[in-house]
Amino acid sequence: MTLKGELSSRNDELMSKQADEIIELVRNIQRVLRCKFEKIAKKSGFTAAQLGVIFHLYHVPSITLNELSDHMMLTKSTVSGIVDRLTKQGVVVREIPNDNRRTVKLSISEEFRKNNDICIMKKKFISNLISDGIKNMEVSEVEKIIYGLKKFSLLLDNDTD
Repeated sequence: MTLKGELSSRNDELMSKQADEIIELVRNIQRVLRCKFEKIAKKSGFTAAQLGVIFHLYHVPSITLNELSDHMMLTKSTVSGIVDRLTKQGVVVREIPNDNRRTVKLSISEEFRKNNDICIMKKKFISNLISDGIKNMEVSEVEKIIYGLKKFSLLLDNDTD
């Protein structure tokens, strides 16, 4: 094998190991976030998926089930089941617009809004999830993490292969 071929082979091997390490780190981050989200949701009396629906509907009220499914990247049947449970609990309301009787718009119920500050719920979630993790870190270290995540996000967005 030529020197150039050896270097190329080592570089491919290194890239493969690095890609595997990145994949493992992303999986671990997802797992940790999911576990923390579950704990926070449970403290609020909801499942993580239910809390996700509440947050989505708070930010985008009067959307359809299909739109909500797309936003959450879950199947329509999964979101429908979550919405059904939240409707029975009085958290979500279904509204049929007069101008289009074939659609159903979903929103947070007025009663739930009166009794719960969704902004505070979300702030607690974010605070518990991210802020607590970085609060004792050096600012420069947090900036490095942010920089790395931005670069990685851009790399994935720009990858056309």
